[in-house]
Amino acid sequence: MAQIDIEILTPFAAKFMEGTTLTPAERAEVLRIAQGFACKDSAAAAGVSPETIRARRKRIYRKLDVPGSGELLASLLSLSLKMLAKGERIEPRPVAPAQPQQGSSAAVAAR
Repeated sequence: MAQIDIEILTPFAAKFMEGTTLTPAERAEVLRIAQGFACKDSAAAAGVSPETIRARRKRIYRKLDVPGSGELLASLLSLSLKMLAKGERIEPRPVAPAQPQQGSSAAVAAR
């Protein structure tokens, strides 16, 4: 499954989670949910067990008063579209400098 660049989601998710009692780990999990991470993949990314992620997601849904990930995503998307419709600016993503690939002539010349 294709994943969304987290830098695009960050300003919308920050606004979405504003005023909530979510912990930093739960906030990070909301971003992974929005990116489409399955519990197993999210657990690997967070360095915890899939059971921990399932419990964390249940707490998130309860705190945000949504029945599941679909409704969480719908709420996040709705807020994002409202922000864009109002013309609210989001911070531009920094452009990362191009990294030379192994075996490229630039990498070989630098050696």
